[in-house]
Amino acid sequence: MWRIIIADDQKSFRVGLRKALEVGSSGLIIVDVAGASELLGHLRSPLKTDLVIVGSRLLPAGDPTYLGALKRAAGAARLLLVVPHASADLFQDALSLGFHGLIVRRQRPEEMLEAIRTTLDGRLYAPNTILAVKPPEAAPAMRPPERGARTIGLTLRQREVLALIGKGLSNREIAFALNIAEATVKIHVSAVIRMLGVRNRTEAALLAPTILKGKI
Repeated sequence: MWRIIIADDQKSFRVGLRKALEVGSSGLIIVDVAGASELLGHLRSPLKTDLVIVGSRLLPAGDPTYLGALKRAAGAARLLLVVPHASADLFQDALSLGFHGLIVRRQRPEEMLEAIRTTLDGRLYAPNTILAVKPPEAAPAMRPPERGARTIGLTLRQREVLALIGKGLSNREIAFALNIAEATVKIHVSAVIRMLGVRNRTEAALLAPTILKGKI
């Protein structure tokens, strides 16, 4: 019997996914939670959890400590991230943060069930909209970096986000500038902080000019 936690701030999403799971699968224990601290509480219970489905808006922007606590509490449980839209770069960011795949919030119920089965089976899941365009591993070849620049593993989108962090923009302002969802910005910010090995976005902003000029 699988135990699945659905953690998202939208009740309609939690209820809809729960109903789809109850109709499409059997032998499931489903728990739904609305908040980040509540999620950690359920994960720290003695009951074993097999899969955690986490809405991106529950991840505190610029706070890698929560993500670390989430992964420690989840233990061997698989992690799926719910996002407003998906891209190859975002998929790579999610993997770098320890997730095992993405679910797009507006995917059809049968696609979400496929994502859950794939993840529980021990495989990574990427939405078909990503795979139809190009495989995730091809993302770094989108645009060559400037000559002599060292990207230290950052994708093009991560470099764009880092540049705007360096200018002091908020997540909302970055979302507007790049024409992406604010929840997506939060994921990119967390990935940048993790890959730079800094504690918060302030330290990332201080490093931004040096990194983007390829001096380290």
